[in-house]
Amino acid sequence: MNSQEIGKSLASKAPWALLLNIALFALLGVIDGAPLLANLLFALLFGAISTALLLLYWHEKGGSFFIFALLMPLLLIILSELNNFIALAWVINGYFFGFAIALIIYRLAFLKDTVVN
Repeated sequence: MNSQEIGKSLASKAPWALLLNIALFALLGVIDGAPLLANLLFALLFGAISTALLLLYWHEKGGSFFIFALLMPLLLIILSELNNFIALAWVINGYFFGFAIALIIYRLAFLKDTVVN
């Protein structure tokens, strides 16, 4: 499997990941209520940026994109206000939600021929 196939494979599974994240958001909402909006926005943004950087790496634009993609979760944790473990769960789930949304956008915008699959 070449590097570009990895992005295609992940993009095909992104809708399932999105549904799982929505279910986890519902569960977290029942457990703890609403999260800090800034945390959730940071998580979505950093997840999407991480996806973009990994896609650049998989399309052979440079190895430094991989390193920057790995730094995104660390920066997210540093910038988030984490009062308890449930707040961390919101941030982690938001990160993967942003990741999945970016993969779906990638799939719809750049993989038009594989959307049927």
